[in-house]
Amino acid sequence: MKVLLSIIGSSCALAFSPAIQAQAEIPATEKKAAAPSSVVFYGVLDAGVTFVNNEGGHGNTKLDTGVMEPNRWGVKGVEDLSGGLSAVFQLESSFNLDDGSLSSQGTMFDRMAMLGLSNRYGQLTIGTQYDLINDYVTPFNISATASGYASHQGNFDRIAGNAIQRSIKLASADFDGLTFGALYSFADKSAHPDENDSEGAGSGTAWNLGAHYARGPFSAGVAYMRLNTPRGTQAIGPYPSLGLTQFLGQPTFTIDGGSGERVPLKNMAIDSQKIFAIGAAYDMGKLTAMANFADIEFRGYGQLSDLRLIEIGGRYHFDAALDGTLGYQRMHFEGTKANQLSLGLDYHLSKRSDLYVSADYRRASHGVNGVIGNSFAPSSNSAQGLLRMGMQHVF
Repeated sequence: MKVLLSIIGSSCALAFSPAIQAQAEIPATEKKAAAPSSVVFYGVLDAGVTFVNNEGGHGNTKLDTGVMEPNRWGVKGVEDLSGGLSAVFQLESSFNLDDGSLSSQGTMFDRMAMLGLSNRYGQLTIGTQYDLINDYVTPFNISATASGYASHQGNFDRIAGNAIQRSIKLASADFDGLTFGALYSFADKSAHPDENDSEGAGSGTAWNLGAHYARGPFSAGVAYMRLNTPRGTQAIGPYPSLGLTQFLGQPTFTIDGGSGERVPLKNMAIDSQKIFAIGAAYDMGKLTAMANFADIEFRGYGQLSDLRLIEIGGRYHFDAALDGTLGYQRMHFEGTKANQLSLGLDYHLSKRSDLYVSADYRRASHGVNGVIGNSFAPSSNSAQGLLRMGMQHVF
């Protein structure tokens, strides 16, 4: 790991050195023939304090980071290969700001690690990269703009923005406001190849189609995705995500024999997950109205269930420094329902730094433990509320 970090650091220093940017090492007679390239280093830092009113029966105040945006850093670049063809790459890693550890232990570039080619018609990339739900529907997830905890509950529709490994992705250029794409992910046969029906087994194949259209004040996006035997980074954990004690007829937790506490199952062995997601927005000047809908089908243990979620809301631009966002979600799943309201205020200190405050309240059906996001233990009853104050910096 130290050797890898040293190589990356040296490469970044070389890429950003004035001598390289000025191309001082290239004779003037050859500069015109040299193909230009660029490398960009970027990142996001987010930290704050959150109070949650009921976490396992008790209130809790905690330092929580990477909430409004995941803490991450990355390097991306492009090289002109001439004739309208370019080589592109991107590496992106997420980490925990509170202790500096990697978000995914043992995986440095957990968000992006891709290489590809692009031209005026589009881009073909290979590696670990964001899916088309992120590209075409996530921009309409208005509640997540209000509060980082408020991307759709459980994120089973992947609207929070998810990377998928071992993938090939084709994304078109913008054709008069229309963009579209396709993605295919190969199965992971390296992890427990003889245990494909158990927890911890490798994920199966996945494929994804999507499109986006923008014209004037109106924009819309749609995507469909199928994941076969989702495991590992694509795994299902209904108790910590939804507060459900049963999922496809199966218990969602075990009981610790020593403490008697519930131990959530975070990698349930389902057969498939199908996602249809659509969103739209209309810009009316100071106010931008948004709506989205998701339908997620789960198959496993000889059963089938659908989770449906609708979200509406808007973002209001008070002035150059202050924005306010309000989002409402309603979810139906296996005879249960839940309603969630999210409110956020964002004060811009500059183009790259801002302070924010957000609040969420969620109430689920009787018998379902209320839980917001994936950062807390479920409530001891059907409701949970939280308040957060934080700061974010983009570089």
